Amino acid sequence: MLDNNETYRINANWMHNENIDNWKDWECSAGQQRILIEADLTVYSGECLNDLLGNLATGWALFDNPTTCQQPRCTGCTDDLIVFKKEKQ
Repeated sequence: MLDNNETYRINANWMHNENIDNWKDWECSAGQQRILIEADLTVYSGECLNDLLGNLATGWALFDNPTTCQQPRCTGCTDDLIVFKKEKQ
């Protein structure tokens, strides 16, 4: 959604193929809306592994607030593109 409340439906694969999936330094809700669990039970915020959330065996938690994207692109998984993102002010 844009600041003027307009919304557009676009294909996540298209964004990735066009190299317009760079959200570095933006606010990202991956640690609230999406997680990745590794075989060793380590939990990360999204497939991008942006933040370590903990381990299923020893304790973990979702974030209460968006975190800052540290990745140059939504790496390898277009599903991470659907997570809410907002440019930092």
